Amino acid sequence: MATAEVNRHPAETNASASPSAVDRQRLIKLLAIFVILVFSAATFLTLDWFHTAARHRHGPVALDNPDPCRQRDPIRHHAFKPNCTSVNYWGTDKYTVFTNSLGFRDERIREVPLRDPRPRVLMLGDSYTEGKLAWEKIFAGKIAASQPQYDFLNGGTDGYSPSNYRNTARMLLDKGVEFDEVIVFLDTSAVQLEAAFYRDAGSDGAVTALAQEEKHSAETRYATLRKWVGMHFGTTWQLLHRFDRVQAGLVRHGFYHLPGDFFGDPFDMEMSAWSYRKVNETEPFPAGYAPLGVEGGKARGQARMTLLWQELQTRNIPISVVVYPHLAQVVHDTADSPTVEMWRLWCAGRCKRFISVFPQFYAARDACPPSERGCWYQKLFIYGDIHYNAAGNALVADAVIRSLQQQPPQKAESNSTGTAANRAALN
Repeated sequence: MATAEVNRHPAETNASASPSAVDRQRLIKLLAIFVILVFSAATFLTLDWFHTAARHRHGPVALDNPDPCRQRDPIRHHAFKPNCTSVNYWGTDKYTVFTNSLGFRDERIREVPLRDPRPRVLMLGDSYTEGKLAWEKIFAGKIAASQPQYDFLNGGTDGYSPSNYRNTARMLLDKGVEFDEVIVFLDTSAVQLEAAFYRDAGSDGAVTALAQEEKHSAETRYATLRKWVGMHFGTTWQLLHRFDRVQAGLVRHGFYHLPGDFFGDPFDMEMSAWSYRKVNETEPFPAGYAPLGVEGGKARGQARMTLLWQELQTRNIPISVVVYPHLAQVVHDTADSPTVEMWRLWCAGRCKRFISVFPQFYAARDACPPSERGCWYQKLFIYGDIHYNAAGNALVADAVIRSLQQQPPQKAESNSTGTAANRAALN
């Protein structure tokens, strides 16, 4: 009996003590794991901070100076530096940019002669025309490579709108540069830029823009945080950018949402939205369309395009227009978008060619199976962005190339006949 009592006593003691002891052990393990995770994260962030600081000391990083080939311009607000080379970063990708003697993005640094024996086509547009990929992948580069019988000048620049399309063409004419057709690439952003961003800087067409401090006051908290992380924790910023791709599966299945950047959610940003929903017309750029509002932005953009057309008419230079959709429009709009209708009506009686690439993008969207109705996004766009990837650029390039083959550019009979009197009459 004594032996039995001795054998039973420890078991009974352990059984009675087991629940609290196990709970304590689990708590200790959880605390240990938590401490290890916190310590590891703190160590990683500390090392990342020192590494990023060292990169800042030894030279500019991509977020410090994302494009050293850009400069302020007294007429166009900003422009490329002539004969410049830089490595640009867009998301986690990088590509080389070359500019020619005119300060236009080009295949290489080159001296552009005042005239060319081939018909010369000036392309005007914003960041889509400038391109956020290597030259051979953007539609301007694809068009130029496929049509060597013409000389193409890519006057596209990030953030430009009709006011600066006119200013860019006038800059070339003032320098005596001859060209034989102008193709303007237009998208929905022109309305907000004309309504809320650009301001007239005088009576000669020069523009200035929204004050930098006012522009950043409208920046989203998420965008501000991401920018701060990028400036102080470079490796962490890269990891966050890669983690964004986790959302790719949701987008692929038709859940159209991405973290908002400076302009908001790429799938429904205010800049894109005026053509399919009510937008904010009381706040400044980029949150809204103040002070001119949507109708004011449309009117100003069309008026500046009319001045460009009149300028070109005096020199017998035809104008053409290409319209293409923003990312949000592929989701929410239709092929007969108000953007398309707006510029189709403007082109009537003015344009040599009017090309809408909206149908091609909607056809690609509709080709996705029901189980992956968002498959078109990563097929045509840079992930996490509103700009086209190589395949999206190819849709635009192919549409333009077909039009050029059907109606080839011709040398203008006299594209230098504009006089100072004509210029004065147009101001």
